[in-house]
Amino acid sequence: MDDLARLLETGETAQVEFKRTLSDERRIIETIAAMATIGGGTILVGVADDGVVVGIDLGEGARERFIQRTLSQTDPKVFVDLTITQRDQKRILRIDVPSGDGPHLAYGRAFYRSGPATVAMTRDEYERRLLDRLREASGYERRLDAGSSLADIDDDAVRRFIAAARARGQRIDDAPHDVLRRLRMSDDEHLTVAGQLTFGRWPQGPFPQAVVRARAERGTTRDSSSIEGRLDEQIEAGVRFVERNLRVIEERESVRRTSRPELPTPAIREALANAVAHRDYRSVAPTQLFLDDDRLTVWNPGHLPAPLTPAALSGPHPSIPPNPLIARALYLQGYIEEWGTGTNRVLETMADNGNPLPLFAEEAGGIRVILPLLSGDPGVLNPRQRAFDAATAAGSELTTAAYAEAHDVSQRTALNDLRELERLGLVSRQGRGRTVRWRKR
Repeated sequence: MDDLARLLETGETAQVEFKRTLSDERRIIETIAAMATIGGGTILVGVADDGVVVGIDLGEGARERFIQRTLSQTDPKVFVDLTITQRDQKRILRIDVPSGDGPHLAYGRAFYRSGPATVAMTRDEYERRLLDRLREASGYERRLDAGSSLADIDDDAVRRFIAAARARGQRIDDAPHDVLRRLRMSDDEHLTVAGQLTFGRWPQGPFPQAVVRARAERGTTRDSSSIEGRLDEQIEAGVRFVERNLRVIEERESVRRTSRPELPTPAIREALANAVAHRDYRSVAPTQLFLDDDRLTVWNPGHLPAPLTPAALSGPHPSIPPNPLIARALYLQGYIEEWGTGTNRVLETMADNGNPLPLFAEEAGGIRVILPLLSGDPGVLNPRQRAFDAATAAGSELTTAAYAEAHDVSQRTALNDLRELERLGLVSRQGRGRTVRWRKR
């Protein structure tokens, strides 16, 4: 019996849903969010409730439009796989829903599956599931890798770690195996996830997602690299990649000529260290670097833990590392100077070099850091947007008209400003049309 026949014979369950047509698009997207929350599932469109295949006619571009609407209406986004199959000479649209980083929202509400029914979550249930997910994320680095052994430890890497830690005043006199035990990165037989990423001989064997995808597009020049290795190796290789694609800005002050890099190396290293230290290693997405003529963008999968917001990263804020074991190891190696000050160091080194201030945003299921180049666009945000971002508290709401009045601009200009802030993840849109309001994130 093939997979489709099995699904049709089994009937509707928590993981299987039948739909006659795509006409009830909203309900289907709600079911997609619910299935992603509970671990995935399959929706067959062109099938009646009793499992009888009735077929479906799809217009040109219908699949692509449905995928885009699913992405736009789910949060975190659910990337479904749509395929056309046939049964009894009738076409069926098969929607395979992956297990997600739930709970997932559809149209701003959370759903789950109760048997074959899609049910809206209560607020208490949503908050409970969200806390469970956060606890699971924070504990992932402590999981033992059952396929590992102590032979996977790179003894040279541990010795370099000991030397770096001693240089920072830490007394570490143990053998390599004992060091990992003290760091809670191994037991008597296996390495943890953190142990593999920090001291393993080949971390990408068990964790292929633990890579940095780097790309540079400067004018007509193109460069790319897939950076593997332990986390300290990724940081150093990422810095080298960026530096080889940067230019030096020559300036003349009176009769003296000076030069400055487009980006200061400490800011690059700090941004990369934060990305690999704080990313969600359950995600299959790689850490990403992209350098163009205006900016360096660093993106890593994950979320800011409450109560942190992107705006809070530009000032004094508490240290809440999602991966505290990894963060401590990188601290002892000198990649993280002081917990809770990393983004402030980025701000300081950028300002000292004369660069526009960086931008921190939470978007696309991850955290994005944008470092404007000395020679690039003069700023990520215009002065109005910067003033709004600095003066407006998280959770505050305002209308387009209020923004326009506060900054003495037309409503069209105000709307353009707010849409750009929305794209960068600094505000969210509430409502539609004339009733739209903008909430500071």
